[in-house]
Amino acid sequence: MVWARTKLLIWDYIFEPVTDVRVAYAGKHPGKFYKKINELIRSVLNVPDGYIQEKSYNWEKTKDGEKFEIAWEVTKVLDVFSYIVLEIDLSGFSVGEEGKASIRIRPRLITEYPQDTIFQQNLLYEIMRRMWHRLFYHRKRMEYLNFGKELVTTFESTVKRFGEGLNEGTAEVSQQKFTEK
Repeated sequence: MVWARTKLLIWDYIFEPVTDVRVAYAGKHPGKFYKKINELIRSVLNVPDGYIQEKSYNWEKTKDGEKFEIAWEVTKVLDVFSYIVLEIDLSGFSVGEEGKASIRIRPRLITEYPQDTIFQQNLLYEIMRRMWHRLFYHRKRMEYLNFGKELVTTFESTVKRFGEGLNEGTAEVSQQKFTEK
């Protein structure tokens, strides 16, 4: 990521024109998704703790059951100019052991170019930067978009498998198999 006060930002949604991926779950123990998503962020996305922010955490216990809403922002740095940002939201409720959960993933690729110095704000610099971007870096960004698609698809399928395991009562076994690899 570029550390500059003024930046030129290029945003690309990973799945155009869709801006987010949703997973809906109905079954036993939907609250277990919180711990599992925390594990998957570190293992599947391979992101260190410093790049994970839990933006909001709201877990209410009522007389009927539990209600929860959690939001994470995960940053996966790819190189000096580009990184992937995933906003992951988990919300749901449970009454007894049964309930529903909804997971929403909003992935995007962001490329930043610094614009702090007078030279970086110059027209000649902008022409050279655009030529470099078109000729060399555009191909790399397309590779990053494909990498982001694979990453989000793997994350989504692992969350789905965990949900299927919860409904079958085998989620603990699948969790152990996943962490042993």
